[in-house]
Amino acid sequence: MDDIMKLEIHGSILLITGMILVLIWSYYILEWWASVFGFLTLFFLIEAIWHYCIADYKRMKKDN
Repeated sequence: MDDIMKLEIHGSILLITGMILVLIWSYYILEWWASVFGFLTLFFLIEAIWHYCIADYKRMKKDN
């Protein structure tokens, strides 16, 4: 597997994890400890976007 495919798979896993954490956070939003899920959700979603951007950059650089 090449680097681009690994980045996309890792980004997909992070995106799915972030969506699951959003669901958990929205279910327990009234609890004080649910803020942990909110912070983790933001982290995983930002990381997923970052991995997709890096994969697209490498693909564009590889094509040129």
